[in-house]
Amino acid sequence: MNEKVIFEISDTYLEARKNKDECEQRLKDANAVLEDAEKKLIEAMTNDELDSFKRNGVQISLVNRNFISAEAERKDELWAEMKKQGYEHLFSINANTLNGEVRRLIEENDGKLPTWLEGLIKQYEKPSIRIKK
Repeated sequence: MNEKVIFEISDTYLEARKNKDECEQRLKDANAVLEDAEKKLIEAMTNDELDSFKRNGVQISLVNRNFISAEAERKDELWAEMKKQGYEHLFSINANTLNGEVRRLIEENDGKLPTWLEGLIKQYEKPSIRIKK
């Protein structure tokens, strides 16, 4: 390959790299604006005791999302207990798989966390916005 071709390829590479960096920065900026607007919208809807409304052809709803995760200091115990209970097929457990499986177990146990999971996982809810067209 000659020097001219290498320079052309490197120019293309550098331009693509610059575009990628600019896109990543725009994404960070957009996420910051989105997060701020979501917080303000949740606060406004909560203050007005508003569960949902329609705007510009979409349904905007205030929902609570439930998050489930392993207690960090007891992860090994959780994995051992889940394997003992017949869930070895879940290993390795990523956060979404754990979340879905524990939700299913709670549903099957009349809405309560099975006693064998108590203290091994933590749950928390976070308000968020759901958009439907």
